[in-house]
Amino acid sequence: MSLTWKNAVLLALQRYSARNSTVKVTREKFIKEEIKNIVANTGSLGKTPSQTVSRVLQELRDEKVLFFSKNSGEYILNNIKINVGTEDFLEDILENAIVNEKLIFQDVETSSAVVASRIRIGMEALRKKTLSNYRNCCALCDIDDERLLVTSHIARWADNPSARGLLSNTICFCTLHDKLFENGYFSIRDDISLVWAIRQNASAINVWKNDCTKNFKLPIHKHPSPNFMRQHRIRVGL
Repeated sequence: MSLTWKNAVLLALQRYSARNSTVKVTREKFIKEEIKNIVANTGSLGKTPSQTVSRVLQELRDEKVLFFSKNSGEYILNNIKINVGTEDFLEDILENAIVNEKLIFQDVETSSAVVASRIRIGMEALRKKTLSNYRNCCALCDIDDERLLVTSHIARWADNPSARGLLSNTICFCTLHDKLFENGYFSIRDDISLVWAIRQNASAINVWKNDCTKNFKLPIHKHPSPNFMRQHRIRVGL
């Protein structure tokens, strides 16, 4: 049975990716390697098959099936997970993967300097998207100096590797709110209200809690996942 041009191109993209061990697709190389297979699968040669493939690629891009990197001129399938340690990715590709919740961070061997460098670049892209999601301001106070803002993971990096690249698992906190959150001084309920631990705190922490902590400011796009917040409450005993 003959395939439509769109389905034939999608199948060819998957073959190209597997054969070349990459999620990045360059149009010219893709057409050169796959045009015969696409034509065979569609059963329709046409006068300008390469132009037809280019048109289908544009349609897939318009439909958000493909992402096109203006910086590198490469296509990425939006349904494919991107492991930051496997290839060099430009910032726009990483940010697109973060938005689509397709970014993966693997554990790194200390001897793998190249992979470690790639992961640092991926973490910086995640930080940028997290801060942007929270309007470049701490979610609980008015600190908006980027030098004092961090990407705070709700489910910790080591505890939940599959959540490392998810915006729904990151919150923009100032450095103190991040430390208080990480060490269980407070957690977040499903309704985004705060629950504080009852302990003998230093007076400075009480001042920060009472005078420097406001209601949680909801992000622009991705909200914190209730599942990850429950994981945090369980971990810190709240």
